[in-house]
Amino acid sequence: MDHPIFNGLLQQPALMALLIAFTALMALMIPAYFYAYRPKPNSTEWIGRLDRRSFRPLTAGALSSADIVWSLIAMFCAAFLWVSHYLIWKGSAWFRPALKTSIPIAIVALSVYLILRLMDGKPLPAILAALIGSISLTSQPKAMALFSLSLLFLYLWVCAPYDAPIFFNAVWLGLSAGAYGLSLLYHFPLIWMLPFYFGIFIVMQILRWKNGNPQTRTKKLILSVVLLLLLILLGVIAVWLVYCVKRHKGSPLELLRSFRFYQSLIPALLSRLSTLLRRSSYWHTLVFSDSFCFIAGTVAIIPLLHGLIKQRDTRCLFLLLLFPCLLLAWYFSACYALIPVFALIIGWCWCFCAQRGRPLYAVGFAAVYVLFLFAELFIH
Repeated sequence: MDHPIFNGLLQQPALMALLIAFTALMALMIPAYFYAYRPKPNSTEWIGRLDRRSFRPLTAGALSSADIVWSLIAMFCAAFLWVSHYLIWKGSAWFRPALKTSIPIAIVALSVYLILRLMDGKPLPAILAALIGSISLTSQPKAMALFSLSLLFLYLWVCAPYDAPIFFNAVWLGLSAGAYGLSLLYHFPLIWMLPFYFGIFIVMQILRWKNGNPQTRTKKLILSVVLLLLLILLGVIAVWLVYCVKRHKGSPLELLRSFRFYQSLIPALLSRLSTLLRRSSYWHTLVFSDSFCFIAGTVAIIPLLHGLIKQRDTRCLFLLLLFPCLLLAWYFSACYALIPVFALIIGWCWCFCAQRGRPLYAVGFAAVYVLFLFAELFIH
């Protein structure tokens, strides 16, 4: 099979042994999760598990002033580890590019940390998940930083109470759409994530119609749809203006008067979509270090499915709904969109263990992850 990862494994047996050992150690997350899930000794906790649970609305956990400090720690540690990993990978001559790229890496860490904290996760496992999600990015850091921010704002919008003021909700939805639109400018294959955003919007409107105040829900639904249309229009205009400034010479006003620009704009977009459909390069965009995040994330899906089916945890449903569109985006060359989501899935598993009194599980697995990530560079 012709692929750089498989070719490297065949040429260097040490890499194969490293990958097998990493997979075996990460697979221990499954028994660790189920061990932490067991009812606590000398308690009546098992009685509450006899009744069938029901799904509850997503709610945002309360943040404290200490989260400012923890956020800064997560951002600094993520940037430091990523720069160290990058310099060992590329060499000291790449110090300035690595330092410049550390800013979007820190934003990814911040977004992952805040989402996990809003999911009622403990600070320590949230920081560790943010670190492994950040240092695993080997491509498209700016696009992934904006995409991670978009997921953060979207989660805040989803967690808003059903009877919250419509304009309050529109702020988070607008920020999410804006961050996602800007991410398309840096990595256009993320366009395949668009059905997820529309799907979340439709589901939330149904839930707010069903569970909201009957006297105001019709008015809120109409306002919400009108605001969405305005948001799409403003988002398209904003992204178009940035696109004009970045990709074309001249001011946006000059381009508005240029009929030739309109003649070339739509065919260019259609041609780009056609290229993505005909030349999906998902397979050859991966490098060896990506496999660590993909293996750990795939293992963590099993606890996530258990949390969804057995515990009826709506947070698990939110993360799993990302997957159909993420797999589509992966097929069309946006494989790195999986890394922040895998970091959230792994972080959810670690946060659950910490809530069950097993925080050392997260520390141990994170240490193994970072150790193997750096060990792979020295083997190469």
